Amino acid sequence: MIQEINRLADNIKSLLAPYGKNHNVHEPYFDKNSIGNIKKCIESSYVSTSGQYVNDFKKKLSLTIGSPRVVLTSSGTASLHLALNVIGIEDKEVLLPSMTFVATTNSIKYNLGIPHFIDVEKENVNIDSVKLEQYLKLVSVIKNNRCYNKNTKKEIKCLILVHAFGHPADIDKMQKICKKYYLEIVEDAAGALGSKFRSKHVGTFGRFGIISFNGNKIITTGMGGAIICKNSSDYKKIMHLSSTARMQHPWKIEHNQIGYNYRMANLNASLGVSQLKSLNKFIKNKKKLHLMYLKLSKDNDLFDILENTNGNSNYWLNNLILKPKYKKFKVKLIKRLHENNIFVRELWTPQHMLSMYKKCESSNLDNTIDLWQRTISLPSSFYNGL
Repeated sequence: MIQEINRLADNIKSLLAPYGKNHNVHEPYFDKNSIGNIKKCIESSYVSTSGQYVNDFKKKLSLTIGSPRVVLTSSGTASLHLALNVIGIEDKEVLLPSMTFVATTNSIKYNLGIPHFIDVEKENVNIDSVKLEQYLKLVSVIKNNRCYNKNTKKEIKCLILVHAFGHPADIDKMQKICKKYYLEIVEDAAGALGSKFRSKHVGTFGRFGIISFNGNKIITTGMGGAIICKNSSDYKKIMHLSSTARMQHPWKIEHNQIGYNYRMANLNASLGVSQLKSLNKFIKNKKKLHLMYLKLSKDNDLFDILENTNGNSNYWLNNLILKPKYKKFKVKLIKRLHENNIFVRELWTPQHMLSMYKKCESSNLDNTIDLWQRTISLPSSFYNGL
């Protein structure tokens, strides 16, 4: 079996060899326009939260997503914080997958909410709708159009629906379940810019959707994020809160509530404008890379490549899932690849396994643990020349 694992590592090395000597899970790509826009922004002196590029990026992003109510923020985490703040989750439970990045869970705690972990599908990293409904039927009760946990007596307020690694979750099924149990939906589409479900951009189905433009995302502003708002009243609240809740006035500096300094800087937006122009090109190349990995998986019985099962993915990250009998060799495979400058990594450590979240409520999480034990994230950069 060790020989087979070594052979797999060599095959991945051969596949990536034409595209450089070092391969990280994701690296940003910058063209001349990116550098030019940053230079122009610096020369304009408008490098903070106002300026031409903030307005341009917001307008172009709204057109890409198909929503007029988009708020640019300093990070995807800030976006989650604001969305949950407006919903109001203090001392209430929020459902989310244990298989997610820690920022998703942290944003609940920032708002004094209570994380409640849900399992994912057996061969997918998105929430299992069947298990979710069975679990809610078991642990919840509806009173006055509100959902309560029978065990903790706390209200279950909303569901954070993560579109993991750019792959859309089954939104139709999730909306039906959430309507039945009176749950709000926040779509964590941090890595899913350009992904669609039924020809509609993810992040536009729930009350809020969030996107990240961190350096490892499909397009980057260095640091940055966005909130997509379903209705205009929420949009106005988010705009106000994200700008320190400052009152509009020609010369006075006044604030009418506790707000947050969460706006995106013009300097970051200048990078976003040029990056967004290349989004379709990035997705096209990422799909080609996905198909190359997929072909490699069809030629052996060691592993599968995680495939999208709902809608159209942006193929942000490719994940290799070892067959069950090979899962004990995962670390050996990772080390072998690292020796060849292919710096793969594990999936996020499941949230319920982190020390600060071990005592949180959860459903059965067998699928989450199994996928974490068998899966590694592969190099998934743009790779100019594919």
